[in-house]
Amino acid sequence: MIHRKTTQMADKLHKNLHLNKARAICLTAIICTAIEAKSILLADIANRMQGKAKPNSKIRRLQHFFREISLDPRQTALLILTLIEKHQEPITLALDRTNWTTRENDINMLTLSVCTGDTGIPLMWKDLQSKGNSNTNERTEIINRFTSFFGIEKVKCLICDREFIGKQWFSWLQKRNIPFVCRLKGNMLVEHKGKKTAIKRFFHQLSNGESLDLGVRRICGVLLHVCAVRTKAGDLIILGSQGISGVEASEMYLRRWNIETGFSQLKTHGFNVESTRLRGAGKLDLLFSVLAISMAWCYSCGEASVRVVPIRLLRHGRLEQSVFRRGLDLLCSWFLGVDSVFRVLFRRLFAFFNRSLSFVGSVFPAGALQRVVNRH
Repeated sequence: MIHRKTTQMADKLHKNLHLNKARAICLTAIICTAIEAKSILLADIANRMQGKAKPNSKIRRLQHFFREISLDPRQTALLILTLIEKHQEPITLALDRTNWTTRENDINMLTLSVCTGDTGIPLMWKDLQSKGNSNTNERTEIINRFTSFFGIEKVKCLICDREFIGKQWFSWLQKRNIPFVCRLKGNMLVEHKGKKTAIKRFFHQLSNGESLDLGVRRICGVLLHVCAVRTKAGDLIILGSQGISGVEASEMYLRRWNIETGFSQLKTHGFNVESTRLRGAGKLDLLFSVLAISMAWCYSCGEASVRVVPIRLLRHGRLEQSVFRRGLDLLCSWFLGVDSVFRVLFRRLFAFFNRSLSFVGSVFPAGALQRVVNRH
């Protein structure tokens, strides 16, 4: 059963997302069920909703919620940035698609995520409602939506993979003066000494771990700063950028994996969004809003605990678990009433819209937190 203290969370959602009380309570139940049960199925949510109504009545209430409610995209994005403490600084964004098939429906979501720590949390998204890559209009629409809310100065860098290329797209980014780093295809042609040459030929001499900066070159009819790095595994990564130096470009592009990590947390490593049966106007958009808030809350709680008890580094050099997973497990423990000491921390974290995490070390002794963390 969802803890009664979540009514505090419903009050915050009611005030910050401009929902009435009943709908804020419903939204809270969905968020908490996604975390506790790692499920977004309506039956699982209904089983955890408080009240004396029959399960079928609760399911109908949830169906009405997804059919009739839409969250303000600006308020939702601002809430997410506030949760992860990125609302007052420029941020690194990653643009990519995530897709899956459910009940013979192909779902293809173009997603703009904020890169933070070891993950990428969705801020803006668009249901492409078709298979395959997005077009320039769909990409510019999602970027325009973000900049209209927060301004271009909020964008520290936009990271894109090889499917997001083309003269029209690059020209639009340059015209808007948006700093970006995009991976280029090796067979793309670059002008050199009056001839056009496949760009990968400039980097064939690179050994594993080496990099080379070509400077500004004309590709796809536009001028881009071009550099490349060959990874230790032997993969050649060629990058085109604007407003980012060659050294910074390769460091920035490494953060693109954050969005893939975020997608995995939406799916099998977190909330199992692929199991959803929701489809139709606005339903999937609302579900993504709910899960993005849930991800941000888990990450925020995980980050708070890491400041007291760092995640253990394993022998092969990787962390024992991600910050998101730490937060997800600890929140789930609290919902289930596993540890009374742990309630002290999350009683404070329920004021997460206007909270400061400076209290963590003082109100939650490291030894007590260590005992809780060791159980996971």
